[in-house]
Amino acid sequence: MTKFCSVLLYRGDLILSTRQNELDEIFEVVSSTTEVPKQTRKQFWRLVREIKRETDHDISEVEKATEIRNILFDMDRGKTYSLGPFVAAQTILGILSFVLYLHALNTPVSWLNFLSWGFPEIIALFLRFMGIFLMIAFFYPYGRLIAGKVLGIKIEAMGFSKYKEPALKIDYETFLLATPSRRKWFFFFSGLWTMTIAVGTGLIGWFIAGDILGFILGAFFICFYVFVIGTGVTYPNRGEMSQYNREKKIEKAWKKKLG
Repeated sequence: MTKFCSVLLYRGDLILSTRQNELDEIFEVVSSTTEVPKQTRKQFWRLVREIKRETDHDISEVEKATEIRNILFDMDRGKTYSLGPFVAAQTILGILSFVLYLHALNTPVSWLNFLSWGFPEIIALFLRFMGIFLMIAFFYPYGRLIAGKVLGIKIEAMGFSKYKEPALKIDYETFLLATPSRRKWFFFFSGLWTMTIAVGTGLIGWFIAGDILGFILGAFFICFYVFVIGTGVTYPNRGEMSQYNREKKIEKAWKKKLG
């Protein structure tokens, strides 16, 4: 039995040592070029998935993985900004978007008589849609901020996603050190927050002017989330719930290691 345990410990140390060497090699590549090969990126994200599955993290691996990810983030996303001023700006723009939506409610729109809609109604609906859409875009970061505060995942800065949308830069060390369950719920809450903005705006619009556009958008998000979670897709371009799926799969492997 003692011999068996020694073999397992040796094998675990060997895996950690090999992974650390791979991370060191990747770091040398990403820190010396502006065009990281696709294969190197794939290798790095494979190692990250392995690190996430560990029940007892090697801090040196986590720190090196964080360094690499930060280089790739800056390379892909460009400049980042201080959290405070950026959040303040986002909040002001979100409030202005809400004012735009409220202003558009001044033009009556009958949802039952949509065949009689004219130019004023169409313009009002367009402005209502833009108001809700911009509110979601500008208030979206709050979902991750709140989830991160509750679950112990820190946020470093703000910038823009590859789709040029406002985005948060996660403190990757705290992200990797968090349990898979916390990472899973971090993304789930962030996705739920987006739907909450749409439905919440829908409630306000309904009570003020009988508007149901917010409910329609909320229903769309619900259907999309059910589809993504139901199919189990893990592509990043499918939003927060696809990342929820990814962390959920990692959680299963992590729980198996726990026994």
